[in-house]
Amino acid sequence: MQWKGLKLHVIIFSLLIGIALIFGAQWMYQKYNINGPINKVLSANQAVKSYQVSSEGGTLLVSVHINSEADLMVPYQEIRKDLEQVMGGKSFIFILSDDRDGTLEQVWYRCQYAVYQAQVQGSFVEMAEVINREALAGGSEANINIDQEYIYLRLRHQNHTLDEVIPRGAYHVAGNNWPAAGGGVNDQRN
Repeated sequence: MQWKGLKLHVIIFSLLIGIALIFGAQWMYQKYNINGPINKVLSANQAVKSYQVSSEGGTLLVSVHINSEADLMVPYQEIRKDLEQVMGGKSFIFILSDDRDGTLEQVWYRCQYAVYQAQVQGSFVEMAEVINREALAGGSEANINIDQEYIYLRLRHQNHTLDEVIPRGAYHVAGNNWPAAGGGVNDQRN
């Protein structure tokens, strides 16, 4: 069949071949330049119990379950650093998965106020006391770590864990120049 001197079947066939090449190249790039290196780093990390890599709306989702015997802060930092190196400047979302039960969810529910208050006010000692008291009352164990960026909370109850990583500066809003924690003589408020 011809249309104004052009063979339509050749044009359609060429378009289909071009589309197949584009999607094939994208699949190869994803498999060998992203998924392969991610699988390599995560499977080499002893603290990783399991992981899942998926894509949603063009954003890569990396869900990682850290062994319940491991501390939370150090493996989280290592995994995050490794993923950032593998991904370069590409965007991804690092999701921390766990195997929480009802008891741990209740302990976390009762501790949230203290955690978010500490996030804003810097009252970390008080937060730790509340979390440890609530964990003990719930028959579970708490492990709390803090660095400049995050509050790391791991609750354990029987064979279950609840892992939460809370950004310390998440309360900042545009135009809010108040210090992240504490207070002092040199703090400036605009």
